[in-house]
Amino acid sequence: MDCVEPHTDMPLNFITWSALSLLGAALKNNVFFDIGTYTLYPNMFVVLVAPPGIGKGTAMNIIEDMNNTNKLNKVVNTLSDRITTEKIIESIATGWSGAPKLQGMQMVIAPMEYSCLIFSTELRTLLGGSNWMLEFLEEAWSRTSFDYQTKNKGSAFMSDACCSLLAASVPDVLRNIKRETQIIITGGFASRCLFVYAEEPSKDLPFPEPLKKNKKSKALWDNLLLDLGEISKLRGEFKMAPDARIILERYLTANKTHTQDAATESEANFRARVKSHVIKLAIAFSVSKGDSLTLDRFDVSNAIGEIDKVIGNVKKLFRGVGDSMDAVNINRVQTFIEKHGGVSKKEIFSTVYRHMSWEDLDRVLWILESVDFISKLERNKMTFYSITPKGAASIKAQTLASSNGKVGP
Repeated sequence: MDCVEPHTDMPLNFITWSALSLLGAALKNNVFFDIGTYTLYPNMFVVLVAPPGIGKGTAMNIIEDMNNTNKLNKVVNTLSDRITTEKIIESIATGWSGAPKLQGMQMVIAPMEYSCLIFSTELRTLLGGSNWMLEFLEEAWSRTSFDYQTKNKGSAFMSDACCSLLAASVPDVLRNIKRETQIIITGGFASRCLFVYAEEPSKDLPFPEPLKKNKKSKALWDNLLLDLGEISKLRGEFKMAPDARIILERYLTANKTHTQDAATESEANFRARVKSHVIKLAIAFSVSKGDSLTLDRFDVSNAIGEIDKVIGNVKKLFRGVGDSMDAVNINRVQTFIEKHGGVSKKEIFSTVYRHMSWEDLDRVLWILESVDFISKLERNKMTFYSITPKGAASIKAQTLASSNGKVGP
């Protein structure tokens, strides 16, 4: 944060999460956490979500730059989003040769690696690469092996793999991928993704100083590269400290209640994977400050805080998704009233008329009134709509969830 923040106006949570994504990808499946009948690795699917021009691409470019600085010894193997599912499997099955190492007086060839970070500057492009890309990514999040039969080249077997994803998207694309948004939610893709949401830049910075021309920032950058190289060498099993275990157990107990009370299917499905998300993220926090291979209470508390923000983002991003034909229009009207406060029906219609008729707007306003999100006020023979206390509480929770602040204590 100290290195990058002075030189960019991108949302601060984009800086944090792109770095966390790189950490998880750099660890590959060299570290792990055994729990019950399965093993968790630190790979994560991070999706930066914002309107155009807010800084999604900037965040991803910084991470690519860090990884590409030493091209002969990259800490992460990468794939672009302009690729088919079949090609991803073939590339992983072929693997990447590790950098040779000096042992004694001899150079030793490193074993092949089968882990990668998929960069997708447009998530729509990646998911549209193949008819079954969505299904593949759902399995690649947790599976280390995959067998694919090709038509002309025989079979490709992916083993010992660990796939990470750093992607970007605008909100509306997420809600309308393949025109079958429900598949994203019910199929499980959304529950595997960590959605990082921002609506505006962190500050006004028309002409930022180039990062590598600032002595302090360049020194921090060089030290980060050295740290990243050391982190990528970590090997072994992670353990959880007793006090961290108590914190996580309490959180998971509360999460069960929240899951049962979840207002949307997207929230309920994401909460079902919360334990995995918290542990994966806690591993990234842990290695960022030491090589103990132990998850302490700070790692787990930080992870819980960030995952709670993601839950708020999920609520906001997918609230316009549903079987009702009015779902998308409800989201449009709700967002407009949130942003502008007490507004007349005419003011609302002047913004949404391309998407709905006057009668459609009547129905949407009636729905929002019925669920006590907005209230109606007659003034000077005009009708105004404003947020109710219940609606304001919902907005506050979502705002805190998607805030641009730094990682908590």
